[in-house]
Amino acid sequence: MNYFQQFEQLRLQTPHIGLQCVQNENSPFCQYTEKSRNCYMTFASYQSEDCYYNHRIFYCKDCVDCTLCNHCELCYGCVDCVKSYNCNHCGYCEQAIDSDFCFYCIGVQNCFGCVGLRQKQFYILNQPFTVEEYEKRIIELRKLPISQIYQMIAPLIFKTPRAAMYGKKNEDSYGENIHQCKNVYWGFDSKQLRDCAYVYHCDESTDLWDCSHLGWSEQCYQIMSGGNLNNCCFCYGCWYSSNLEYCELVYSSHDCFLCVGLNHAEYCILNKPFPKEVYFQKIAEIREAMKRDGTLGKWFSATYPEVITYGL
Repeated sequence: MNYFQQFEQLRLQTPHIGLQCVQNENSPFCQYTEKSRNCYMTFASYQSEDCYYNHRIFYCKDCVDCTLCNHCELCYGCVDCVKSYNCNHCGYCEQAIDSDFCFYCIGVQNCFGCVGLRQKQFYILNQPFTVEEYEKRIIELRKLPISQIYQMIAPLIFKTPRAAMYGKKNEDSYGENIHQCKNVYWGFDSKQLRDCAYVYHCDESTDLWDCSHLGWSEQCYQIMSGGNLNNCCFCYGCWYSSNLEYCELVYSSHDCFLCVGLNHAEYCILNKPFPKEVYFQKIAEIREAMKRDGTLGKWFSATYPEVITYGL
């Protein structure tokens, strides 16, 4: 049995937690969520409060059915919105207030069905109204089915020019929905990255490659789900650790190789501790063996194998 097979066997033998959450309070049924309070069915999120049925929200409060929102409050059904308040069914808006069904707008207030506006107030379908006319018209519009409202907005969305890539304050960076990034190639839904490539849902990190759902980390390769990592590769669900390789569910540890389910550990191989001087010699031998059998550099199988059901 080679080392990779021993690692797979260790993964099957080690109990796995059902949900990966860090420092949450009263937040049941959340996954990949950290430092949140009173949240429910909210995933891949950070430091949010009183939020329900969301995905990838950061610093949000009282939001429902939102995704990829940042510093938003009292929002429903919004996507990719930043610093917005009391908005519904908005997308790619920033600093929007009391607005519904708006897209690619910045600094708008009391707008409905608008696209690409900047610093406007009391607009409907990109047309200005008086306060009295707006309030009267809004009562009528809100009675309409959502599908009909989208049909009204669709022509405006298609004819309004917008940037090819959504993001701001980027330098030499390429991807979609990236913000405040420098030297990032093929990054998506990420912010405050430096010198990274092929990343998805990563934040406030440097020198990442092929990583997903990772934050506050540096010099990492092939990481899925984690935070506060340094010099780690081929890891899943690891937090507050450094110098990990081929590890799963390892917390607050350093210098571990082929380990699963450890906390506050150091110089471990296949969950067994070694003296520091022996550890580095041993992992050099293991890497050479894994190179020979072609397993070094390969990602391990899923923790929970896919179950395929066939209908009758």
